[in-house]
Amino acid sequence: MKRLTLSPVITTDVEGDRSFFARKARAFDFEGLMDPIIGFDHFELTRDVFGPHPHAGMSAISYVFEHSAPYRSIDSRANDITITPGSLLWTFAGKGVVHTEFPVPDGAEVEGLQLFLNMPLAKKTTEPQSVFIDKSQMPEIIEDGVRVKVVCGSSGEKNNPIATPDPLAILHVFVEPRKSFTHVLPANWSGTVLVIEGRCDVMLPEETVELDEGNVVSFGRSEIEEAITFNGITDSEVIFISGVPLNEKIFSQGAMAMGSQETLLQTLSDFKSGKMGNVTIEDGERKIIPPVEV
Repeated sequence: MKRLTLSPVITTDVEGDRSFFARKARAFDFEGLMDPIIGFDHFELTRDVFGPHPHAGMSAISYVFEHSAPYRSIDSRANDITITPGSLLWTFAGKGVVHTEFPVPDGAEVEGLQLFLNMPLAKKTTEPQSVFIDKSQMPEIIEDGVRVKVVCGSSGEKNNPIATPDPLAILHVFVEPRKSFTHVLPANWSGTVLVIEGRCDVMLPEETVELDEGNVVSFGRSEIEEAITFNGITDSEVIFISGVPLNEKIFSQGAMAMGSQETLLQTLSDFKSGKMGNVTIEDGERKIIPPVEV
């Protein structure tokens, strides 16, 4: 019977300046154990860094931390959503959508997690959709020296009631020194840990890993449920993400992740021809251009 396989511990790549700063992790460093995650950025920004850009064949998930300024998202499907502090927006791109995200007001500091999630091959050509999860809809686990936000999915008896396009659990874990929290990882799921602040032990059934701020580790491939315990060495803030591995090859360019080179080229063509729509910026105003009808 297979038990958990553990990736190397990776320290996030850091890049940016005063207007955009990010700690980045990408799946290719984790020996396939981050699947279905393609990568993520722990980011801080004060302006619209990327402008309008397309996504396809993947989900772009923006989780904004509680102390952050609001983060507004506008896309080519006429979704205009302000991600309030502590809340999450799941942009399920499907066959393609163009969006832009920016602080409210401009110049305010936004901090959060941008997660890029692969989607099953059968869903890569479906219609885009957006799911907003307000902070008030996220249940919390409160124990001695522990607070855990169930951002989406579930942990123990706490279940986030908002249905997501694909099965995924995101836990925002706060643990004091010498306190601990245990989550049960379902059989055949992967798990990824990012330490936002502090130092903690991640205790697996057969191994313990000590992580510092900016460290990331992934694990999975167990055929049974596994108990994962987070033990605070200092005051620690941790993001834990778990999902069902897809084990599917990705053909990508930018923020497009398709199942073959042919579909990737077709998706690029669809974007250029306006089939995804667009968002333009003129004199600071954003205008939605609906998708061209076929």
